[in-house]
Amino acid sequence: MTRRLPVYLLLDCSESMAGPAIEAVSTGVNTLINQLRGNPLALETVYMSVITFSREARQVLPLTELIGFQPPKLTVRPGTALGGALRLLIDCLNREVVKTTEYSKGDYKPLVFILTDGQPTDNWRESADKIRSRKDTKIANIYAIGCGPDVDSEVLYRITDIVLMMPDLTPDTVKKLFIWLTASIQTASVKLTTKIGEEIINTSDLPKDVLEIASKFAPRREGMPRQLFLHSRCVRNRLPYLMRYQLIEEYQKYIPVASHRLEVSEEGDADLLPPINSSLIVGCPPCPYCENPGVLVCSCGALFCDGGSTTGGVICPTCNVQIQTITEEGSFDIKHIQG
Repeated sequence: MTRRLPVYLLLDCSESMAGPAIEAVSTGVNTLINQLRGNPLALETVYMSVITFSREARQVLPLTELIGFQPPKLTVRPGTALGGALRLLIDCLNREVVKTTEYSKGDYKPLVFILTDGQPTDNWRESADKIRSRKDTKIANIYAIGCGPDVDSEVLYRITDIVLMMPDLTPDTVKKLFIWLTASIQTASVKLTTKIGEEIINTSDLPKDVLEIASKFAPRREGMPRQLFLHSRCVRNRLPYLMRYQLIEEYQKYIPVASHRLEVSEEGDADLLPPINSSLIVGCPPCPYCENPGVLVCSCGALFCDGGSTTGGVICPTCNVQIQTITEEGSFDIKHIQG
């Protein structure tokens, strides 16, 4: 019986990944599988699983041989349940990985790659400590990869000693990341089956323009978060979308970056966060469906795109109340989400 090399991908599918980022990750997973299938040794030994996490963690694909692997559709949702993903990972490792006994060799030690672009929104510490505990020290080779500017490296170092940072989260950098992942898994399959060396992935071979080893002593950032995320709906088709803003620290204001269509609409954690005052927000990105340039706020608190018309009734896409005139004098509070 061939010994398997289990590989687990833990993918952050929080709403801050909406748009080009999640599309690039989906493309990267497809490329990863296609490239591994072209490697005879990897095709024989590598088995893949995908765990996604947003508000909750889900194993969207159990441990599967490459020939039968069907890349899952990745859908963004509110929240970043990293703790839930770690608990699920431990359960999958215990359930799916064949253990070595005195009579037979089990699977090779699994490879785990965690990709996340934000901070956890659940109770993650207990699961992280369980993975780091003496009992589970040999549970897997875990590589945590922080994507974008809002990752707390201290969180990831609580999970594993190997923490990498990808400061710029763009389709091009994600593509290069998955090229490196593919090469790393192929190298691991060779080293394990030929028993060459203990360090199965050499972090000195990182693509320097994309990845770097994270500092263990990164200064903790205080004050306003670097990014702001707002839910809105298209007034024409009622479909939800996400508005992304970036903080300009010099002025302590948020400016629009982009808007992204959402496949699902969930309330998220808006009630868990203090509202943000509209005086801190400068402008808004256009609706990704109809390109309306503005946004209105209903008395129910919902946001929806504004085509600029000031006459006639407007129906709020969230509460279905007809509003004849909408005016906002001065500043007001707006609910936002954790992304």
